[in-house]
Amino acid sequence: MDRLAVAVAPDGPGRFVVTLAGELDLAAADGFWAELQPLIEPAGMVVLDGTELSFLDSSGLRVLLLATARAKEVGARLRLVAPHRAVRRTLELTGADDLVTTCSTVDEALVAD
Repeated sequence: MDRLAVAVAPDGPGRFVVTLAGELDLAAADGFWAELQPLIEPAGMVVLDGTELSFLDSSGLRVLLLATARAKEVGARLRLVAPHRAVRRTLELTGADDLVTTCSTVDEALVAD
């Protein structure tokens, strides 16, 4: 049974809203990265809707950091929306909250520069 559900919704050319529900951990990280990586396009935008993401371990954090680096490398934007308290805490404890841009809502993330 998958503990991470991922839904990808296009929001215009090169723009995607990726909804995450469940746990982004060792079991899910590589599969999620394989799904996420092709969405990060030059001058594009990927919004990760984390409102239903309840857990993030170091493997999941690695994916977020890889995605952030890839987006920067190709001139894309990547935003994480409303991470759950436990996810926010992981980002804070590791200092990743300084690297991963977070927003309160999907709408806010879609207009953020």
